[in-house]
Amino acid sequence: MVIPCASTGIAATLLKGGKTYHSLFKLSIPIDDGAKSNIRGNSQAARELISAKLIIWDEVSMTVGHALTAVDKLFKDLMKNPRPFGGKVILFAGDFRQNLPVVPHAHKAAIIESTVKYNPIWRNVTQVKLQQNMRTADEKEFANWLMQLGDGKLSSTDGLHLDTIEIPQDFISKESIITEIFGDRITMEQIRENPDRAILCPKNEDTFKINDEILRLMEREEKEYLSIDSIVSDDPQEQLNYPTEFLNSVTPSGMPVHRLKIKVSVTIILLRNLNTKKGLCNGTRFIVTDLKHNLIYAEVLTGPARGQIVFIPKIDFITNDSEVPFKLKRRQFPIRVSFAMTINKSQGQTLQKVGIYLPHPVFAHGQLYVAFSRATKKENVKIKIDETSNQGHLIEENPESYIKNI
Repeated sequence: MVIPCASTGIAATLLKGGKTYHSLFKLSIPIDDGAKSNIRGNSQAARELISAKLIIWDEVSMTVGHALTAVDKLFKDLMKNPRPFGGKVILFAGDFRQNLPVVPHAHKAAIIESTVKYNPIWRNVTQVKLQQNMRTADEKEFANWLMQLGDGKLSSTDGLHLDTIEIPQDFISKESIITEIFGDRITMEQIRENPDRAILCPKNEDTFKINDEILRLMEREEKEYLSIDSIVSDDPQEQLNYPTEFLNSVTPSGMPVHRLKIKVSVTIILLRNLNTKKGLCNGTRFIVTDLKHNLIYAEVLTGPARGQIVFIPKIDFITNDSEVPFKLKRRQFPIRVSFAMTINKSQGQTLQKVGIYLPHPVFAHGQLYVAFSRATKKENVKIKIDETSNQGHLIEENPESYIKNI
């Protein structure tokens, strides 16, 4: 028996029977140096892992190194075998040119040290390098440029910082990035025919700006859903310290917004795994078909469930302690409008047409590489660069555009 898993919900749906590794190995959250599996030795989950001949683990570049320690201990206990992973064969797959694990507020060195490559167990891994980019197999020039971008080998320009690269003029958007990617008019029919289009941005607040602008352009009636926010605490004083108005104003990473503005025909993206077996996972994209008081009807645009109509309910979100100095509980639909999405959220997806909007430089390793490599053809990628002190037209009397690559 082969058991597949991946670091993200989207990547898991691309593997038949795939789950996220958190779900498969039932790892405690957060995954830190004390993380462990909650699988009991006599459970059905344990029996399935014991009988597996091969474990496939995709997008391992995004996996926190501590996860390997927890899974290694789990298999040693289950198999009663001191060898790495209890002697199980595990096939790791991933591209370390892409996004690394998300470590809140960490500097570059700490993020690199959080990867699986810095876990001592990784010394037991035999590495095999695949040479051909299958997504861009018919675009040799584009594929070679992407490889240089990912490897940090694009030549720098005299007088500019070493991590600043020139963007070929073919990529530069000459008009509104919204018009460039979606055309002059956005309709349900157009989205169904061309579902794999999106504008990618470094940060959530950048996507909010683009999505709000597109909503204003659409002719449908707008509906607004407000979340119910509260503090998870037994201390009445702590609850008084954070009034509802303040809670409404914050949007921690991975949470839906308090004031969700939406219309029929809008594309949305799921923020939680609702049913990975049916392809309803964090990162799945939909088009809204109807809006009810407590339900959103939507048609799946991506993955194995494409074309199915699903009902999305409101659910409770609770922040991790590390994100804000309190535990925020928010009841809201687990979605965001997704004409624009973050670069990190796009990893694992293939898009027909990609817009990249940079109001400021990318801020993390692999972001630029991920953004450009979502498309299969060079002609289907356009970038809009806002002028700042460290990106845009940095050299006087030179029309070329420059951006930062980390």
